[in-house]
Amino acid sequence: MKRLEEEKVDQLLGIIKLHPAVAIMHFSDGSHLLSKKIFRLCQNNSYEYRLNCTTDISYEKMVQKYSGAEHITIKRLDLQMPRYMMPPKGYDYVFVTTEVADAEKSSLLAKTYPLIKNGGLIIIFVQKSDTIGHSVWIEYLQENYYVATNSLDLFSHYDLIISKKMHGWGG
Repeated sequence: MKRLEEEKVDQLLGIIKLHPAVAIMHFSDGSHLLSKKIFRLCQNNSYEYRLNCTTDISYEKMVQKYSGAEHITIKRLDLQMPRYMMPPKGYDYVFVTTEVADAEKSSLLAKTYPLIKNGGLIIIFVQKSDTIGHSVWIEYLQENYYVATNSLDLFSHYDLIISKKMHGWGG
């Protein structure tokens, strides 16, 4: 992932409503500013942060970096797993910063859908140059019952796609 601008990350995290017991999930393939800022937010507010590392290297780095830290759970996760085995907890926000192959995008959204609380948001980072990937994500979000999908041009190298899980819709 290319470098993110710190003030823009702070702006993005401003969408997180500071309510009690917020839970955040993040699919990541590296250690970067966003994971650091989410961790700090969770630590300061006693929120739960589940960091799903999609590569062995990122997993090892993050386990070393956050060894013994509270409010963070770090797991190695293969995106191709038939089902994401996670506690039956609903997450308020899901961030996707890892590279996801087109063939896996719909599957990721379908497997993530039941993990998100009703009204929860999924925030997907897409490289600005990847207009086809952007369209594919939006199509798969609609097919997997996510609604109120919007794009946000916040970062220099990435567009954000933000969508919501609605109560009683689909899967």
